[in-house]
Amino acid sequence: MENRNPTLIGVLAGALLIAVLAIGAISAALLARPATAQSQAIGVPGMRQITVVGTGEIKVAPDTANVQIGVETTAPTTQEALAQNTAQASAIIAQIKKLGVDEKDIQTSGFNISPTYSNDGRQVTGYSVGNQVSVTIRNLAQAGTLLDQVVQAGANRIYGVGFTVADLDATLAQARDKAVANAKARADQLAQASGSTIGLALVITENVGSSPVPPLAMMDRAVVTGGAPVPVQAGTQSYSAQVQITYELK
Repeated sequence: MENRNPTLIGVLAGALLIAVLAIGAISAALLARPATAQSQAIGVPGMRQITVVGTGEIKVAPDTANVQIGVETTAPTTQEALAQNTAQASAIIAQIKKLGVDEKDIQTSGFNISPTYSNDGRQVTGYSVGNQVSVTIRNLAQAGTLLDQVVQAGANRIYGVGFTVADLDATLAQARDKAVANAKARADQLAQASGSTIGLALVITENVGSSPVPPLAMMDRAVVTGGAPVPVQAGTQSYSAQVQITYELK
């Protein structure tokens, strides 16, 4: 009779038991696992439904502009550079207010002091002081004149001109209305093509975005001086809305 090794038999039996238990655990996990993402589609489980995406875009003429206006001065000492800069910056702000811009629409956006160096970069030759203010212009017809006047008052840095609309909520509401109408039209078309009709909207989600007019490039004093007001073209601003709607399908 063949001799059997009790130790080997015990090891094999233990391994078999572990394998059986592992298979049972995996099976139980599969049975208890929640439904997959595919079965958890947006809407009401068990109901015939259709999901569409609608978009809406509104183009409006901007009524507000924002511009960064600054002055940079250089002198042998920090005291001289700062004194010159303060005088010019004060004159610029006074001119902005004189043109009817409210004080709440003028905000300091930057201030810096830095050394200047010789051509070889080894010696400090002086100091440069920069002061910038962010100005909101609510009368766009006045924008060109304002830019011209602040340059005459001493501004030598103008950049970041951008446009927007004051009542943004109303503009986006119009874009949403168009997006919902577009989604419903798509759903109607698809439902009719399949011999069905749509019912109630079950789920609505939204994703809003806008595509602003690119800002104007930075201008220096030599460019914007010339007597006539600086031409400023606001163009149109585009605002868009996107919605995803799941409708009941009858």
